[in-house]
Amino acid sequence: MKKCAYAFCLLFILGLLTACGGDDVADDPNLSSEAKTIVEELGGPFSDTEFKKFLTDLPDIPSMTAQSQQDMGEVSGAALSAKILAEVKSKGWNEERFMYIYSHSMAMVNVEQINIMNEQVKKQMEDMPEEQKKMMEQMLNKQMGGQMEAYKAEVDKQVPASEQAIIRDNMEALYAAFGLPQE
Repeated sequence: MKKCAYAFCLLFILGLLTACGGDDVADDPNLSSEAKTIVEELGGPFSDTEFKKFLTDLPDIPSMTAQSQQDMGEVSGAALSAKILAEVKSKGWNEERFMYIYSHSMAMVNVEQINIMNEQVKKQMEDMPEEQKKMMEQMLNKQMGGQMEAYKAEVDKQVPASEQAIIRDNMEALYAAFGLPQE
């Protein structure tokens, strides 16, 4: 009997440790409580495997990529939504889960685009005379710096750090899936 109780206690403790150790969302200090609730309600943070399936399926979903938006032309919102949801379902996805991954991916693409734009502006400023460069830096810091930091902070509140890492690690494939040109 003591061995059974010991084994049960050990299994219970291991279960608790597993549950606590795998809870990326609860441990994410930047994630808002609202985002934590949404992530949990939609199945928790996505894995690398799930994200790769998303990347494979995304190009086939109407109006979700740059090319498909061009090909669609004028279609009513209701018809488009029904077509998107039907295609998402046909790929074996829960519609909410697919849109969850899509929205987090788009947020990270936007962060990446802001970073690219910032680097391009800095590169262009290299050839400017020193006085003009200082004026430009002040203007950018005043107008853009706060906005970029605020957007990044908002993304950090909404997208779990584990998902951000997966997306960043697959950014080139994500650009390709979205049909976006790489800089």
